[in-house]
Amino acid sequence: MNGIYEAAALGMRYWFLIAAIVVLLGAAGISLREFRDKRYVLGMAQVSIGYLNVMSGPDDILGTNIQLMPTNTIGRSRRVDIVLSDRSVDKAHSQIYLKRDGSVFVNRLGRGEVILNGTPVHGRAAVYTGDIICFGNIVTELYVKEGQTNGT
Repeated sequence: MNGIYEAAALGMRYWFLIAAIVVLLGAAGISLREFRDKRYVLGMAQVSIGYLNVMSGPDDILGTNIQLMPTNTIGRSRRVDIVLSDRSVDKAHSQIYLKRDGSVFVNRLGRGEVILNGTPVHGRAAVYTGDIICFGNIVTELYVKEGQTNGT
């Protein structure tokens, strides 16, 4: 019984030190995760070719900026790169991609319309910063990262 009392007394004496160590280890773990997440996001930003600003569409994406990678498939399906959850968007609706020469293009994949600055896209079309692109009922404005040389 005396051994149990001594162990309990020792634990009570150092409980604050043990609690502080647990808190510090937890904070270090959280900081490490945040550092990894930030490094991932910064790495993706270097690969990014620009973004789409959603100007009109469902409330859950309205006003958001959607990051664009060198090749982006846009649609309603979970298998595409950019999911636009609206019934007016096909499962695989369109693509926005960067060509080797630095030009950026949009094309139509599905049956739904892709409208570029008020004109339907048939095949592919070159896109530039400030262009308005509609995927079904979703209206977006394109911003291409500086350094991309747009042209055909």
